[in-house]
Amino acid sequence: MTSRSRYRVAFFALGWLIAVGVLFQIGIGSGFQALFSSINDRLSRVAQFFSDAEGRALRRARHGSRAEYLEPLQPLLHSVNGLRHPNTMLFGVYDGGFPNTFAGLDQLEASLQYKFPLISFYVAWGDKPNEQFPMRMAETVNRMGSVPMITWEPWVVDFDEKVRTNLPPEAEREYASLAAIARGDYDFYIVPWAKGAAEYGKPIFLRFAHEMNDPYRYPWGPQNGNRPEDFVAAWKRVHMIFQKMGATNVLWVWSPHISMPWFEYYYPGDQYVDWIGVGVLNYGNIASWSRWWSFNQILEKAYPSLLRMNKPIMISEFGTLSAGGDAAEWYRQAFYYLDHTYSRGVRAVIFFNQTNDITISPNFPLNWSVLQSPRAMELTAGELARKSAM
Repeated sequence: MTSRSRYRVAFFALGWLIAVGVLFQIGIGSGFQALFSSINDRLSRVAQFFSDAEGRALRRARHGSRAEYLEPLQPLLHSVNGLRHPNTMLFGVYDGGFPNTFAGLDQLEASLQYKFPLISFYVAWGDKPNEQFPMRMAETVNRMGSVPMITWEPWVVDFDEKVRTNLPPEAEREYASLAAIARGDYDFYIVPWAKGAAEYGKPIFLRFAHEMNDPYRYPWGPQNGNRPEDFVAAWKRVHMIFQKMGATNVLWVWSPHISMPWFEYYYPGDQYVDWIGVGVLNYGNIASWSRWWSFNQILEKAYPSLLRMNKPIMISEFGTLSAGGDAAEWYRQAFYYLDHTYSRGVRAVIFFNQTNDITISPNFPLNWSVLQSPRAMELTAGELARKSAM
């Protein structure tokens, strides 16, 4: 199809959407609403077709050499057993534009002159299309020569209560949700996810219900009646389902909040965990509850306990803000400590390339990208080049 033909189809689709939308707004009945939904679904598929085609063209143009760059690592990246005990430090990235765009990843990799072997992204639980197993995203990451690392977040309120009549009402659902997962209430969702992972077949890192011991951040935390034993039981059930569905290609990343005490009580056991994920994010002095913490200050207290678990450690969210200190110096010290203090345990680092983080406040977006500081960018590029040459 020529570019002109594609634009005609897109223009036609847009015209249909506008016309149908106007008719719908002026009050056509429920039969027309069903027709609208059908047409909207078809047009969405047309738009997705062109988006996929353009994405493939962009990957050929921009990432043609990406898989070649990562070729020396492919024997490791294609081996589940190898990734359980990697013989080299692996670096990865989460970009705030995923999965809608790879532009942020392109910019970061071009600036650092480095291609990341791990690509991290987040998927919530629920009935929406983007909450099902992300087959297309995983396959895209694989074609780029990298391994997906999925943070899987059990936001149980995203299930439609009109459809999921076995579940409590939305207003009550978040209380003791881990116990509900453990007794099988959410198997209807977990089983298809496990089947999708098994169908994908290649290695995937899965970071389920991260920071489960933090009483302030997520609804699967202890503030909602979720006890450590509930988390352990939920983890084991999810793990069992994946095993039964044949998803043995999944690498399980257990990821507590190490600043909270007694995180060890949430450990499911060696046979259920492949990696330990640890967030190391320095918030600087953006709020009364935070101050400038170095990489070492964040990690050092918990590290001995983590090391005793005898699992490779992943810095699953790695970065600093610039408020309250020198971002370049923060990264310089972080790489120093990774080499001299934590090299025995830490085997992977995921850069948190989020330039518009609104989790603290929608009116106060945070920039975690290493590109915010030219000196930090230059230093990081040099460190990544040095480690690639080792």
